[in-house]
Amino acid sequence: MPFPMKNIGLFVLLLGLLACNLTKEVEIKLPEYATQPVVECYLEPGKPFRLLLSRSYAFFDPFGLDSSFIQKTIIQGASIRIEYNGNTVILPNIPSIEANPVKLFNYTATETVPATPGLEYTLHITLPDGGGEITGKTTMQTRVPIDSVVVSFSPNIDSLARALTYITDNQNTVDFYRRLLNYSTLDSMPVQDFLAPDRISTTPLIAFGTGYELKQGDTIFNTIYHIDKAYYDFIESIQLSIAANFNPFAQPASIKSNVSGSANPIGIFTSLVYDRDTTIVHK
Repeated sequence: MPFPMKNIGLFVLLLGLLACNLTKEVEIKLPEYATQPVVECYLEPGKPFRLLLSRSYAFFDPFGLDSSFIQKTIIQGASIRIEYNGNTVILPNIPSIEANPVKLFNYTATETVPATPGLEYTLHITLPDGGGEITGKTTMQTRVPIDSVVVSFSPNIDSLARALTYITDNQNTVDFYRRLLNYSTLDSMPVQDFLAPDRISTTPLIAFGTGYELKQGDTIFNTIYHIDKAYYDFIESIQLSIAANFNPFAQPASIKSNVSGSANPIGIFTSLVYDRDTTIVHK
């Protein structure tokens, strides 16, 4: 059967397109990025008042861990105080570190954070060399305990188990949670790390679970944070921003902060109240 002439024409056109160089270098001029001070201050009951103050960088700026990069990133010489219930705590420019999991700070006080729920805190930062002011407010959250962690083995593969973690939510308030699940050690990459508003459940009992992926003798660390709306929005905006960096069609996402002031800062000032349970899997 003869080959139709119109198909021959399309075939020739296709070969012509393939033979052409369809690539073209395009230079995109990005606006100059304005560095901002970054505040991270988490008030953990029973632990010292601590804060990390640093600078933000543009997405394509060089990144390194040498001493010069760290010196440019960390902001030293700021005046920092936190006020609550008529008390004033000064945070001197003293670095500190906490292990398991690792946390770094460059401002540390000797006073410890009270665990009183509902206590209001106000943050005041004055940057060196006329860099401006930063303020923030937060309220100490209540601790929501883990009721139980129930381990059950699969009915199909009796060597594999799952774990269900239960908490009781106050149905009379609007609450937000952050759930972390680590295997083996707290320093390991979390297997689960997600936000959960209490609207996900219509009953007071909320369950967080795993798949049938655990084995006899495995160690799991369940951590349930009771967080405020500001911290929820902050973490969610970071997750959206990271996702947008890997999607050329996504809209840029801005970080939602609860700190403000003439220094044009970003960051978070919040309480960090949680319950943690360590479970070893066994029948």
